[in-house]
Amino acid sequence: MRKLEVPSSNVPYSQRHKDVVNAKNNTIKGEVNETKVNLLSLEGQILSRYDLFEQAVRQNLLFDFQEDHSLALHKDDLLSCYKGRTAKLKEIFTLIEGTQPKRLLKRCPYCGVTLPKTYDHYLPESKFPELSVHVLNLVPCCADCNQTKSSNWKNAVNRVYLHFYSDQIPESQYLMVSLQTRTGINAVGAIFSIQRPAGILDGVWSVLSAHYERLNLVDTYNELASDEISEVFNVCVSHLKNGGDNISGFIQQCLSSEEQLYGLNHWRVVLMKALSESPDFSEAVSSAV
Repeated sequence: MRKLEVPSSNVPYSQRHKDVVNAKNNTIKGEVNETKVNLLSLEGQILSRYDLFEQAVRQNLLFDFQEDHSLALHKDDLLSCYKGRTAKLKEIFTLIEGTQPKRLLKRCPYCGVTLPKTYDHYLPESKFPELSVHVLNLVPCCADCNQTKSSNWKNAVNRVYLHFYSDQIPESQYLMVSLQTRTGINAVGAIFSIQRPAGILDGVWSVLSAHYERLNLVDTYNELASDEISEVFNVCVSHLKNGGDNISGFIQQCLSSEEQLYGLNHWRVVLMKALSESPDFSEAVSSAV
């Protein structure tokens, strides 16, 4: 798991909002487009909110960011900026996706498992409609994570999901895996857990651990582990049959690019590293050749 790269603001994020609004038709079926008129009249207020939101992101004050109830009265018009799927909105999606390292978005930032085909509004669109097309409020994610998170983002004391453009993700390992072997048969299983490393601030750990709990990630990884181990096992058997040796070194070579891309706490990286260090796994592979 790793942070997303912050998209360029060479074109200010506020300008991208204005571009979305300006691209709307002036008339609809010969009548004045009242939605566009209203959005233009609200522009100053919206851009002020953009400034406040960006300041909150920079200063790690998202927990304290409050709703603007006067703008909430215009929710339908504000959300039309996102729901319209215009060319200008697609430019925002392209900016976000194009900023990320190649292949990073093959896996959802929230769970690290599924292809991210949707965007989550980190601050929910139902409560912060004025931020519906703000770049830093749009997090690529899979449909399952999007649905699970829904409009939830904090409780009474802290945020409960990581904001992948700004939150600190520990550089030390916190996602652990214990390999399980069964006596008499060449089978290896795995059980994941998260453990707080030394030196991690309370606020950082509260958000991180809540993120894993809310999305049920440890149980998900435990369910996926067997299939993943089988896949690694079969690749290693093929490696030996084709004249390879040193199972440990082969797995480490395979995972090096994964670790560089997804970070040392990505569940597949953690699992593959454990397999590379397991004599039982290497023996099971060798016995299958």
